[in-house]
Amino acid sequence: MELNVVGLRAAPKETLEDLQQALRGASFERLIVTLVTDWQDQRGKARYAVFARGGVKTPVLSFDAFGPAFGAASDDALAALVQWLQEKGVTHFYEVVLPPSEYAAVFVEDPEAVYQQLVAAANPTDPVLYLKKGYTSRM
Repeated sequence: MELNVVGLRAAPKETLEDLQQALRGASFERLIVTLVTDWQDQRGKARYAVFARGGVKTPVLSFDAFGPAFGAASDDALAALVQWLQEKGVTHFYEVVLPPSEYAAVFVEDPEAVYQQLVAAANPTDPVLYLKKGYTSRM
């Protein structure tokens, strides 16, 4: 299995652009977007990667570039990404919370194992959680 890994760690602007490019031509109505994070009860420290499947020929995984762990601009980029995805027609949003040790391994493990782990661990989430300015950093 192939996994299209895009972006740069802690670089939200570049990663947002890379994700938009990687998803160009996607069937957004069928796209399943999973926000992958390393914190649940302390979201003010959370970092996020984005995993997109269905509606694309090759699943896409971004490096962790989003969320309050990387500052206000990164938190804003996460909101901009989710808003853009909704505007494009995405309705299937999920979240995966991994322990920090497992989170780091997502970017170096076998793509098939990563795909299976992220699909199995995904739980539905409300995209509104990520749209309100600074909301994720207050959770």
